[in-house]
Amino acid sequence: MAKTKPGQRVALQLDPRIALEAIILNRLERTPTARRQEWLRSLLVQGFRLECLTLRSVTEEQEQRPAMAFNHRLAGELKIPVVMKPENPVVTVMPTEATATEKPFAALGKVIG
Repeated sequence: MAKTKPGQRVALQLDPRIALEAIILNRLERTPTARRQEWLRSLLVQGFRLECLTLRSVTEEQEQRPAMAFNHRLAGELKIPVVMKPENPVVTVMPTEATATEKPFAALGKVIG
């Protein structure tokens, strides 16, 4: 069995005068001591993942541009059309009137057991 090495420790200081950093510090103080390292690790990993996705999308956009896109006269003609995603349909739920003898949660008994 191979032993796993512990992770590398990273130390940084957050400035409470910067709004976003102050919010992080406040959230960290409200997090239970036992969960603080886990919360910070997830925050760091999620932020890095978002940065990677952003960089990937920028790189893909640059690859799709034609070689002559630097020419200002052609730039307007060579724009790549943006495909709009269809919006989710809006579902309207009409409330039903329950009589006094009906049990509104009776069907939950079948689901719960």
